[in-house]
This record gives sequence, C-alpha cells and structure tokens, in this order.
Amino acid sequence: MKRALFFLVCALWPALLYAADDAVPAIQPTAANALPPTVDPLAPTMPVLLTPKEKAGVRIAQQWADYPDIPAPGEDGAVIYLYGASMPSVVCKPLAVCDIELEPGEKDTGEPNLGDSVRWLLSRAESGPDASKVVHVIVKPRYAGLTTDMHIFTDRRSYTIKLISTADLYMPKVRFAYPEELARQWADARQKSGRASGADRAAVPASAASGALTDLSKLDFAYDLSGDDPLWKPARVYNNGLKTFIQFPPAVKADEMPVLVMLSEDDEIRDVPYRPVGNTFVVDKVLRRAELIAGVGSSAVKVVLTHGSEGAR
Repeated sequence: MKRALFFLVCALWPALLYAADDAVPAIQPTAANALPPTVDPLAPTMPVLLTPKEKAGVRIAQQWADYPDIPAPGEDGAVIYLYGASMPSVVCKPLAVCDIELEPGEKDTGEPNLGDSVRWLLSRAESGPDASKVVHVIVKPRYAGLTTDMHIFTDRRSYTIKLISTADLYMPKVRFAYPEELARQWADARQKSGRASGADRAAVPASAASGALTDLSKLDFAYDLSGDDPLWKPARVYNNGLKTFIQFPPAVKADEMPVLVMLSEDDEIRDVPYRPVGNTFVVDKVLRRAELIAGVGSSAVKVVLTHGSEGAR
C-alpha cells in the first residue's frame, strides 16, 4: 500500500509544481527610463514651530492681506485699489495682458520680484510725457489656476500684490489711489478757490469732490457716534440722500485714518465702496450703521456710526 501511494505522488508531482507556478503573480516590467523621485538633500525634514510672537506677526499680515477692501471703477474700465488699505489682488488669464500702472512720475528702481518667476511673465512699458511718465508693469501667466505674489519697488513706495490666474476672467488695467496725493490735491484746490474752513461750509467741498453738488438744506446730519474716542474720531457725518460723507478732523493724517465697514442688522460686517477725498471718506451709498476700525485684534480702536432712524427702531 505504501509503495502504491509513493508511485502515485511521484506521478502527480509535476502537475503540482505547474499549478504552484501558475499561482505566483507575474512581475510587471518597470516603465522605460523610470527614475526614482528626487529628494533635495538640503530640504528640512522637520516642521518649523512658530513662537507666539511670530504667530502674531503672521496673523497681522494675513489680516491685512485678506481685508475686504473693495476696489473702485476707473474712467476707462480700470480697477482702482486704495494703496496701503489691503493687499490688492490682480486677476489675469493666459493669452491676455494685465497692465498694472504706477503713479504718474513714479519711477521703478529695479525689476519686480515674483514668487513664481517660471510660470509668470513680466515686461515693462512707459507712457506719457517725461514730466508725468507712467510706468506700466505688464503681467502674463503661462497657465490658469496659478497664485503667487509680486513686489514692485519705486522711488516713492513699494507695492505688494497678489497675482491670480483663471481660465477666462481677468483685469485688463489696474491702478492705485493714493491717500496722501488726494489730500494734497484737495488742499491745493481749497487754497486756490479761497473757500472758508468753517464747519458749515466744509460740507460743500466733500460734496463737490464726489462729483455731485448738493443743496445744503437737503443734507442729513442725523448720525450718532459711539465706541472709542480716538484722535481721528469723525468731526461730522452726513448724507445727501445718495452718498454718505465722513469728515475727519483736519489734523488727522492720511496714514492715520481708519478703515470703514458696514454693519448689517445682525451686526455682521459687510463691504462698502468708499474712497478718501482729502480728510473725508466719500461712501457711495447712504449708511445706516457702520464701523470705523484702526488696528487689529484686542488693540483695535472702533467708532460706530448709527443713523437716527436706526436708533429709533
């Protein structure tokens, strides 16, 4: 019996070996010219831990970059950002040109610095007479879906700009409004016109600067101010039925002015279009409740503007 079993196993052994070979998965050939991923030997392998001071600095920078400062439209379709109010965003697209204009007479002092200089293209152009020559920074992305930043340095200031590329949306022209220049122009205009600086007549320049002369008898001054009491606290707030004018004390400098946000019925912050003209904020709508803010975090100084009709509710 044992001898018969031995001969049976010997007869079946080759078949068992072939069956075992078939059960082993075939080895897939590697792709031709495949290379292992490269590793930068100088790249750090451990995450960097920020100190509380560094976290606070990053938070302040991020709040400035993300602040919802709404740009204004220009006469020829340009997008106008208020310089220094927030980090401006310029939206570009492939096969199109974004033209970023500097202030007339402002001179660039070197080539702009790009966070991504491989997938973004820059060129330079000039326009206008020598006395008021305008420098143009021309931006073109290679692809859609890109985000980077750019720094431009001039003989007057430096610009930090966020660049975004999309497949079909872009801003052909981008300019800046400069608070100090607006204040200087308005001071010159007041000096030439010989207008008095009295409180009752101060309302007229702000109305004229907005492009709409207003009957003084139709101005609405029914605004209450609450909150903190900073040096820049508005001296006067009024509207003409179309726009709201927030006038600051003459001693307040342009770089000391706060930012303006609108408050909803639920005290939620809303964006509102406005622009500085001299020592006055011109708001392109009638405000009911708004907030002026200077600083960030727990050290922020706030003044709340409330129209009389809101307080009576």
